[in-house]
Amino acid sequence: MANSGFEAMTISERVAKFIVDFNLEDAPEELVSITETAFLDTVGVMLAGAHEHAAKIVCDMVAAEGATGQATVVGRALRTSPENAALCNGTATQALDFDLSYMIGQSAAAIIPGLLPLAETTDARPTELIAAFIVGCEACARFARAIPTLSSEGRWHGSGVLGVLSAAAAFARLTGVPVETVPQVIGISASMASGLSENFGTMTKPLHPGLAARSGMMATFLGARGFTASPNAIEGPSGFLPLFARGLHWDAVPFDDLGETYCLVDPGYKIKPFSCGGLLHTAIEATLYLREEALTRVDKISRIIVGTTKHTIQRAIDSYPWSEDSSRFSFKYIIPYAIIHGAPMLSAFKKEALDDAAVRDLSERVEVVVDDEFTKFTGSGFSPNRVTIVFENGDKLEHVVYHASGSKEAPMSENTIKEKFISCANQTVSDDRASELYAYFRSFRDRKNLEALWPLLAAED
Repeated sequence: MANSGFEAMTISERVAKFIVDFNLEDAPEELVSITETAFLDTVGVMLAGAHEHAAKIVCDMVAAEGATGQATVVGRALRTSPENAALCNGTATQALDFDLSYMIGQSAAAIIPGLLPLAETTDARPTELIAAFIVGCEACARFARAIPTLSSEGRWHGSGVLGVLSAAAAFARLTGVPVETVPQVIGISASMASGLSENFGTMTKPLHPGLAARSGMMATFLGARGFTASPNAIEGPSGFLPLFARGLHWDAVPFDDLGETYCLVDPGYKIKPFSCGGLLHTAIEATLYLREEALTRVDKISRIIVGTTKHTIQRAIDSYPWSEDSSRFSFKYIIPYAIIHGAPMLSAFKKEALDDAAVRDLSERVEVVVDDEFTKFTGSGFSPNRVTIVFENGDKLEHVVYHASGSKEAPMSENTIKEKFISCANQTVSDDRASELYAYFRSFRDRKNLEALWPLLAAED
């Protein structure tokens, strides 16, 4: 996006120019396909999470407010304001920790949960949603690259901190906020950024993208109405980047290629094969690789050593889980479960599964350490894991997985993507409805309007 004087713009002005100037017709075909898959996967996990306890509590609170029913809450019979629908949808999206990983964790998780109700209330077209998602994700990627250790060293949760900026960018595009007003939207959203990683393993973690979706929409509505913010809210001395970095290195250079390269294409996002913390997935796959041989003498296992990164240890829970939410971040649960029962799918994170005596017994032999090979990895976008199973007689089984299934390096097949979507959607809707939704998003760009989508997303009678 070469432009004379571009370097002299504030970061908010650079983002604003990209948001307004982006032309979907000039975008690579691959970018559109990637976006259609993102909508498919996100709607699937949103439907699966819609009736989880965290999502239900949020929806009950929203229902009690009695807001005008303008927008559909995905997977529910509830209709409410677009802001409240975004809050409900965002919480449901991450309730099972099954949503896309992008850049720093699930930093783009708030975009689609808010785009859907916003589109419903503005009669947007599918191609407009696609363009808005791309814009939000590309802005998100630059904020993530500007502070690459925001999560790993800063301990912030990307879904809330970067999520609100990403959502605001996407929503500004969808609602047609003029270029001179977008910096106000970005500045307002910067003051709404929040998300503590200390809340991992609780209902508050999925609340982060819910809050980001609602706040991003509020920032958009306020900015469009003339609400003001600092033009230097991102890079100013007391702005977003220096304050959230708090002594960590940050750099505005990543914004220079905004509109010229697409991070959605490279490095892309990761589609999760398991509904748990993404940093644990390579350990699960390494365990499954060893499972057949380990299972024949499971009673002779003396130690299970998970060699991982420092960042993963910071995010994982070093104990046997005490709740369904905490089970999604516990090596001491997920690894023995994978040995005894196989791949930990949705049912693995239910209370009855946590009470499995064999899993609990084997968990006492799990140790999690920083692997010597992985000490140099300080960012959060790469999470290799080594699993070593040691038997009483000294025999060892060992396997390393560097890239999880669903990543650009180990892509999922279309059949696997479909199976995940159907299994998730079936938690809320019938087989027929799930199949209809799958077909809808697989031809998303060709739809003339979105009228047929809203009844498909609502709860069935």
